Amino acid sequence: MVSSELDFKEAFSQEALTIENIITLKNQVYTTKENYEIFEKNVKELRSSISKADNTEGKENTLILGICLWIAGKQEEAIETLAELKSGKIACYFLGKCHQELKDYEKAIDYFERSKRTDTEEFEILIDIVETQRLSGDLQNALKSIQELSNTYDNEANLHYQWAHCLDDLGEYEDAVTHYNRALEINPAHPNSLFRLAYDYDLDGEDEKALEYYEKCINNSPVYTNALINLGLLYEDTDNYEKAISCYETVLQSNPNHETARLFLRDARAGISMLYDEDKVKKQGKETEVLNIPISDFELSVRSKNCLERMNIKTLDDLTQVTEIELLSYKNFGETSLTEIKNILNQKGLRLGQAVDEMKQAEVFIDADTGGYEGNLSKSISEIEFSKHCRKAIEKTGIETIGELVSKTETELLQKSFQHADIDEIKNQLDELGLELYSGNDKG
Repeated sequence: MVSSELDFKEAFSQEALTIENIITLKNQVYTTKENYEIFEKNVKELRSSISKADNTEGKENTLILGICLWIAGKQEEAIETLAELKSGKIACYFLGKCHQELKDYEKAIDYFERSKRTDTEEFEILIDIVETQRLSGDLQNALKSIQELSNTYDNEANLHYQWAHCLDDLGEYEDAVTHYNRALEINPAHPNSLFRLAYDYDLDGEDEKALEYYEKCINNSPVYTNALINLGLLYEDTDNYEKAISCYETVLQSNPNHETARLFLRDARAGISMLYDEDKVKKQGKETEVLNIPISDFELSVRSKNCLERMNIKTLDDLTQVTEIELLSYKNFGETSLTEIKNILNQKGLRLGQAVDEMKQAEVFIDADTGGYEGNLSKSISEIEFSKHCRKAIEKTGIETIGELVSKTETELLQKSFQHADIDEIKNQLDELGLELYSGNDKG
């Protein structure tokens, strides 16, 4: 468990300037939003101090700034900053990390090789070289390196994690699980191994085991972002949108600029709205069943039945379409018949004139909504009953309102990986609103 207290100065003191301490600092930075803000403040102060420092102090601060830029995920700027210091082993190591994350694996390995030392950090550098070989697809050389390292470092969880990942990539899943479990024997909280086991179970459709391992993974500090994202998606698959939202919000608390978490958070919130809409549809379905009940199903006096037949009122729905005044104005329809009918409707939660009143309210709403048509353009996508797949496709393009959606052509949506079924669904929903996708004829 990583300490949540951020000690920027301690991590970069000359006595503490080690790879291990810097990795610990990185983990602390992403533990809380407050730590991230403290870190950004220190980086800002560091930038302003570099121009004022003498040559020796300037180099030290430039090294620290380069490392901080790597921590912040600004690899290209970090490379530019660290380039003038590449004769130093720590600078070389973090240049290696930057190039690895930018998928320039040949340069990454070159810098890692140049950063090798004869002290206790030798294993960390060697395992980074192995990881880079694996990431580049050179699995055979990665496994060869791992087997050589196992003679000395068999009790290192990271060694067995990389071993398992290589086997995973080769499709040797049973052997991979053996090494993931070996890593967890050495370190039961090893986040990468917990995540990969969860991920593999997720792909195999073993949701319960996947949930178990994702939840173990996120109990570690710092936040394991990918585990939270995938756990959130699993919760969404079971319509547990509240837990999904909690996962995405946790990511954003430590990393406010995480775009994927922002996108999925919007989707999960829309999911809650969709669940509400589904419940609403079910409720409406039940109400329709009630409204369609024929009058003949109820015991009414002969006079009441005859009057209703002459008025062509056959169902409860028909009764909600007329008012008390209209009924009483009909020949031979009296207060006794009116009371009978009111009692019947009351049993079903209905009343005379109900449909008429609802229609009037709807008309008022449309008038208030700038004529209905224009008002629809400002509606949020979450207010429309799209399927889950179609909604995700829309939101992944950054479209948030109906107005933004109708500004797109069918061709533009297909180019953004929408399926034809999604396009048909969008057209149907827009048609109900009296709208359509942009034809593109006016584009010049």
